[in-house]
Amino acid sequence: MIVVVGGGVVGLSLAYYLSRAGAEVTVFERGALGTGCTWGSAGWISPSEAAPVIGPDAIHQAVHSLGRPSAPLYVRPGLDGSLYRWLRYALRYANSAAATRGLRAVAELGRPTFRLYDELALAGLDAGMTARGLLHVFSQRDSAVRALAAVRVMAGYGYQVPDKPLTRTELRALEPTLSRRAEAGYLISEERHIDPAQLTAGLATLARKAGATIYEQTAVQHLRRSASLVQAVVAGRGAEPAITGPASAVILASGASCGELLRPLGVRLPLTAGKGYSFLRPLRVLPGRPIHLGDAKVALTPFSRGLRVAGTMELSGDNEVLRRSRVAAIARSAAQYFDGWHELAGGSSGSGQAELWVGRRPLTPDGLPVLDRVDPFRNLFVATGHSMLGITLAPASAWALTGFVLSGRRPDVLAPFRVNRFAYPDRAVRG
Repeated sequence: MIVVVGGGVVGLSLAYYLSRAGAEVTVFERGALGTGCTWGSAGWISPSEAAPVIGPDAIHQAVHSLGRPSAPLYVRPGLDGSLYRWLRYALRYANSAAATRGLRAVAELGRPTFRLYDELALAGLDAGMTARGLLHVFSQRDSAVRALAAVRVMAGYGYQVPDKPLTRTELRALEPTLSRRAEAGYLISEERHIDPAQLTAGLATLARKAGATIYEQTAVQHLRRSASLVQAVVAGRGAEPAITGPASAVILASGASCGELLRPLGVRLPLTAGKGYSFLRPLRVLPGRPIHLGDAKVALTPFSRGLRVAGTMELSGDNEVLRRSRVAAIARSAAQYFDGWHELAGGSSGSGQAELWVGRRPLTPDGLPVLDRVDPFRNLFVATGHSMLGITLAPASAWALTGFVLSGRRPDVLAPFRVNRFAYPDRAVRG
C-alpha cells in the first residue's frame, strides 16, 4: 500500500497515476478536497512561466516592499524566527546563475504538461480546460520588451514565444476590455486555463475510478519510523486515531505543511508559506482569455461566474491571516487596466469581491519544487514546493515521481529537485 498525504492537485495527481499503474493507494486530506492552495488560484496551465520566484531581483523587491503592504512581493517577518532563517538561506539563490539553472530544470520538467493534460481529458477529466493563450499586458512598451526578451529563452525548450511585443492597438483588438493604460504586451498562444475547483474534483474522481481510497477531514498526526523505514501513518481525529501500515511508500504532498511531518523524523526541509490572495469580480463584460498584468504582478482569469483576480507573494510566516489591505491593493492595480471595471454583472453591489481567499503556497529558498526520496528512509518521498506552478506542474511532477516510487530509479528530470540540495547553515537536511 502507498499512502499519499495531501489531497491537493499534486497529491491527487499522484493518487491517479499510482493507482493506474496498479498500486493500492490511500490518500489522507486534513480538510475538504480542493479547499487548500489550489482552490483560489488563477487556474493557469502555463509552462512558459518557468522562472523561479527567487531570482536576481528578489533582494531589491524585498527591500522595496518593507513598509509597503501594497507591493507585489511583500516581506513581513515579524517575530517568526523560521522565516528569518528561510530568508537568509534564500539569499544564496537570488542571483542570475541560480535563476538560469532553476528555469532550465522547471522547463524540462514541464515539457510533457500539455500532453499529460490532454491524456487526463481523454481519461474523463472534466474541468473546463480552455486553450485561449495567456496575454501579458504592460503599461510601458520598454517593460514589455524586457519581459519578452526574458521569456524568449523558453523557445529553446519547444515553447512558442512571439518575436516582438504587440502595440496598444493590437492589444485592444485582441482584448477590447483593456483600458488605454495597456500600452504593450504579448500573447503566449499555447497556454491554457482550467477551473481549479473542478480540477481537484475531477482528479479525485479519476483516482477513485482507478482504485484509490481517499479520506477527507482526516489529518495525519505523525509518522511512525524505524531506522530506515516509515512503518505506519497515524491519521484521524480524537483520542484513538487510525494507524495505517505497513506502507510500501509514504508520499508527503501536503504543501507548506510537509515540514511539520518531517521535523520529528530529524529532517529539516526549508519551506515557507508564500501567501497569495484572490477574489472573484462579477464584471458585466469579461476578458476573453487569462491576462497577466506584468507591472502589477496580478493574474486574471475569466470563469463563467466572474473574473478571478489573484496576486501578491507575501512572506509573513506560515499563517492564513487575510490582510484586506493586500486585497485592496490588488483590486486597485487591476482596475487601472479595464474600462469596465465598475460595470458589474447581475446587479452586484458593494465592493464587487466574492470568493475572497488567502492561500499558503509552498515555497523553497530557490523557488523550485522538492520531488525526491527522503534519506535515510527507503520508503519516504516528498512532493512539495511548487509555489505558483502547482496546477501547471502537478501532472508532470506526479508522472515522474510515480516512476521513481514504483521502480526505485530516479528519472534524470528529477535530479534538480532533490531534498539534499538544501542545507541550513546550522544543520544539514538529514534523517
